[in-house]
Amino acid sequence: MLFIAMIYLFVCLPFLCAIVQRNDRQFIQLVGMLINLVLVLGLTILVTFGLTGHVIHFSDGLFQKLFLLKFIMLITIIQGVVLLTRRWRQKWLTFELVPVTRTRHWFSWWIFSGALLISVGYFLLSASFWTKANFGLLTPEQIVYNLRQPMTGVDDGFINSFIGGPVLGAITCLISVFLFCNYIRHLQLLVTHKITHHLELKAKRFVLVSALLFCGLTTVAAIKIDAVGFYEYLTANSPFIEENYVAPNKTELTFPKQKRNLIYAESLESTATSREMGGQMKTNLLPELTALAEQEGVHFSNSNQSFGGAQQLPGTGWTVAGMVAQTSGLPLKVPVDGNSYATDKKNHFLPGVTSLNNILDKHGYQQKILLGSDATFGGRRSYFTQHGNVQIDDLLTARKDGRLPEDYYVWWGYEDSKLFEYAKESALELSKSDQPFNLTMLTENTHHIGGYPEPDMPEKYGDQYSNVIAFSDHQIVEFIKWAQTQSFYQNTTIIVNGDHLGMDVEYYKKIPANKRHAFNLILNAPKASQVQTKNRQFSTMDMFPTTLAAMGVDIKGERLGLGTNLFSTKKTLIEEKGLKKVDKALSAKSKFYNNQFIYDK
Repeated sequence: MLFIAMIYLFVCLPFLCAIVQRNDRQFIQLVGMLINLVLVLGLTILVTFGLTGHVIHFSDGLFQKLFLLKFIMLITIIQGVVLLTRRWRQKWLTFELVPVTRTRHWFSWWIFSGALLISVGYFLLSASFWTKANFGLLTPEQIVYNLRQPMTGVDDGFINSFIGGPVLGAITCLISVFLFCNYIRHLQLLVTHKITHHLELKAKRFVLVSALLFCGLTTVAAIKIDAVGFYEYLTANSPFIEENYVAPNKTELTFPKQKRNLIYAESLESTATSREMGGQMKTNLLPELTALAEQEGVHFSNSNQSFGGAQQLPGTGWTVAGMVAQTSGLPLKVPVDGNSYATDKKNHFLPGVTSLNNILDKHGYQQKILLGSDATFGGRRSYFTQHGNVQIDDLLTARKDGRLPEDYYVWWGYEDSKLFEYAKESALELSKSDQPFNLTMLTENTHHIGGYPEPDMPEKYGDQYSNVIAFSDHQIVEFIKWAQTQSFYQNTTIIVNGDHLGMDVEYYKKIPANKRHAFNLILNAPKASQVQTKNRQFSTMDMFPTTLAAMGVDIKGERLGLGTNLFSTKKTLIEEKGLKKVDKALSAKSKFYNNQFIYDK
């Protein structure tokens, strides 16, 4: 923001004053200064990249004394070289900008149209970078789904960053380009090499150049958001889901005589463990969860190392999609027209799906989900209320019943320390009944860029997100240890599972996507002996039947949805068909999915 303010103060504002005052001399001087500034800064960035291999950023310690000294020395040397080169060039070639008689109208629709094309192109490019930075590993389903959803429950900072980024940038671009080019129409560029050539900005030619620039910017934006993937998503049809789907409502499920309780906590990535353990960090950021897994839990890994995890497949890579995947064994796919996923009264959220919550409701379970945000966001309220009579306890609930002030709001709603306290209260209340219970928790602190640092969070590491991850690790294990001291624990299975990969692109930028996996941990499962936990290739969809198996449920055929019971010896679809084939098949449209699950035909 400081850099943008400096640009406005020292570049845009002087130009604006010159244009308003119609001061041709000042405008011409500013154009010369701007060209010199862009040239020198551009050369400085190129030289820095050539010497260090890194692109200079104005956040890389601009106000550190040593950095500032080196920067000033380098830019002074480059400015000197530019001046010497300019003096040598002027011996045989000169450029001069001069005013001409103002016979044209002040406002040109051609210039405005060209400026509009450039600003729209800039908006699309900026929006693609913003989307990639805020949503991470994007798929067509995720973009289409979120475009169809209302903004209810979204963090204000999230919306403000879009308005202050792509939107404000595009408006600024439109105004700046129009004013600059509209004014420069009244100037001539004299190019002298033996003879003098008079060059002027022609409005219609400017529109042509603007159209070419628009095409270039739009092409880069399309590449950034995988436009080819969009095309395949819109045109291709894959029979994969139809051929491999196992309907839970038509599968024999045998529950134990004493039905087990389930506590399900959404969590983190195995990426946060150390490289020696199977993750991608220098230091293990999940010391307490990994210790618990080694002592008494079951953790499924995709490699022969202790900690790996699930592959992220298309249609499972954002919050509600991850929850749908691990509770129904299906990706969240979105038809381009038609169903809006219960954003209005006419539509329902996957009415043809039989989920974990439907099954548990049928078997007499009390069900509750705790969220530290507004459950309406992303369609979570619709999904859980329409599948299995699940009680929603979110930010709005906590305000309504007086646990929080009516205006309480931090991060996406309320922090995880409160979530776990409410979870303890809920678990105790649910356990009083003779009915078994299913308590699900969706944490928020690690949910988005940078994470939310609670006031009592220890700062063990050099960056905020690492500290937030480590603190979340501690909070989850603290809750588990509390649960283990309660009378209901003996008959309770606890599952800690990452619903999707983290969205902090900057934090994970040096880690290839195929090296990142969702964390999983199963505690107190009756089927925890003699299980192959390493070298399992699986996705979050496999957690659907695995969860039921961890509760002591016998599943005929060991498959539900597109998921496979990991406690069994049966191969998952990824192990059977290969990751690339499954990934490609789920990236395409499925008419069967639309008809069977969305429209319930």
